[in-house]
Amino acid sequence: MPKFRTLNEMFLLRNVEFGDQLTFFSKDAKKQYQGVSLRDVYTQSEYAGLGLMGMGLEPGDRVGLMSDNRVEWAIADISVLLNGAVNVPRGSDSTAQEIQYILEHSESKFCFIEHEKLLNAVLPIIDKTAVTKIIVLDKQFKKSDNPKVMTLAELIESGKKLKNEKHSELVKRAKNTTEDDLFTIIYTSGTTGLPKGVMLTHKNMVYNINHVPRMVDMRKGDRMLSILPVWHIFERAIDYAIVAEGAAIYYTNIRDLRDDFGKAKPTFMASAPRLWENLYLGIKQKVEKSEPLRQVVFNTAFDINKNFQSSMDYIQGNQLQTQKEEDLEKLPKLATAAFTAANLFVPSRVMDAAVFSKIREALGGELRGTISGGGALPTHVDEFFNVIGIPVYEGYGMTECAPIISVRTVGKVIQGSVGVCPPGTEVRILNEKGEEVPTGEMGVIHVKGPQVMKGYYKNPEATEKTLKNGWLNTGDLGFKSFNGTLSVRGRVKDTVVLLGGENVEPVPIENLLLENPFINQVMVVGQDQKSLGALIHPSLEKLAEAGFTFNSTEDLNKNSKIVQHFVVIIKDTISTANGFKSFEKVTDFRFIPKPFEVGDELTNLYKMKRNVITDKYTSLIKEMYS
Repeated sequence: MPKFRTLNEMFLLRNVEFGDQLTFFSKDAKKQYQGVSLRDVYTQSEYAGLGLMGMGLEPGDRVGLMSDNRVEWAIADISVLLNGAVNVPRGSDSTAQEIQYILEHSESKFCFIEHEKLLNAVLPIIDKTAVTKIIVLDKQFKKSDNPKVMTLAELIESGKKLKNEKHSELVKRAKNTTEDDLFTIIYTSGTTGLPKGVMLTHKNMVYNINHVPRMVDMRKGDRMLSILPVWHIFERAIDYAIVAEGAAIYYTNIRDLRDDFGKAKPTFMASAPRLWENLYLGIKQKVEKSEPLRQVVFNTAFDINKNFQSSMDYIQGNQLQTQKEEDLEKLPKLATAAFTAANLFVPSRVMDAAVFSKIREALGGELRGTISGGGALPTHVDEFFNVIGIPVYEGYGMTECAPIISVRTVGKVIQGSVGVCPPGTEVRILNEKGEEVPTGEMGVIHVKGPQVMKGYYKNPEATEKTLKNGWLNTGDLGFKSFNGTLSVRGRVKDTVVLLGGENVEPVPIENLLLENPFINQVMVVGQDQKSLGALIHPSLEKLAEAGFTFNSTEDLNKNSKIVQHFVVIIKDTISTANGFKSFEKVTDFRFIPKPFEVGDELTNLYKMKRNVITDKYTSLIKEMYS
């Protein structure tokens, strides 16, 4: 397939080649999927683009786009791009204050709003911005008496009237857009401080859609469920790649996801780690509630396939190598792995057909693979899906890289790594002195390539701090393996520095604790303290199943039996036997009264806002160290 220069070029060419294909699938009142062709969406986008032009939109102008996943989002997005303008997206769960800041800071001229509920929240603040017209996307929204508000249908109709007069100008704008022009400014939800506007060019995005689909075997005709917020760069890149590859998007949500696996029968899917973790927990809980014989069969099947997969991984060079292995070391290991694989080949196939094929069938039966991004995938979840025959192409990226820095590739699923970089991307690992460290050693990840952002909008200080000579300081800790892959082990600013000067990465500790079914959520604390502590939200369902008595309003920190149960869990899990140093052990903990939630303690991709959580539970943290 051809390499694209701009998103406009991609949409134009794909409309010619795949225009008649049903590309965008939404559900009707009966929750059945109905498809819309790429040509229909592109035509409506042209009319909407003409309508925007008629209202005074110029190339380079900014347009707010406050909505979640829906086909109208695509129409609004393309209509802005065809004008050579810049969209500024955000989700419909954003607060009026967030939207006001983003619209003001970006100097947006117009703004698309998803539905009436969000419109009512935004109207009181809109006069404080430069927005002259709000366009509501929801088809259920009727005309407004407010002269600043119009429907998407009205915008499209106004564009139709301008087709003869302005269409050639729109085509000219679309074709005159260059790879160095901005296509979006995305304000990071962030875990600290005010959001920064990441300026991304057409070149940044098309680099990803030109290279990444082939790395993970995305194909023409693929069906993909869309569940991540589309304003987030990860989902957005996937959606563009779907159009570029001639695949199809099926819009879903967390409530309908299980049913939609059966309806859409996805061949590929991308999501954040939290989704895969929830699916894993659901499967495990179903197994645990089944009769003893079924549990034995499942666990036996898992152990057989895990050992077979592990042996095959070693033979194929797909086990993470943090230290160099000499040939003399490899030979006996290869012999053992080959012997194990040969003996387990038939049992693993039998068990796969008898047990794991049913799980894959529940997920639609046609999943060839999944992409996990937006955060670290817990080790046990990663292992589980790869063992049951659904490869996880874990990727690593950030908004500032549109977003891909590296990703696992077909045939090279090396657990513990985030794969390899696309062609043209350079990565180096630097120590505190700014020196490149040897392979296998930890340091701060820096990246350089065509996907790296232009900078932060109207924030030269932050840009200069993050970007130097084309190299982006990711702020992430990681290392290069002897397999040639990249591994990420946490954020520099997540590092807990104890009173004794020891640096502790909380994520590996948290991930291991999360493997225990009694722990729903956990955050390690201990900055400037003698030892580590933890804030825990327990699985109330699991506690009840285990026979513990408590009520919904009870402070579990005063329930001695439950507290003692968790003391044992933490002591056994974060132990020397599991490879933890003495200063990495968690010496105390407190239960929190409610789970972390998106929009409060979590970002839209379920990353913990550690500063928010720390501030919120200051008193509980102080109790641990009093």
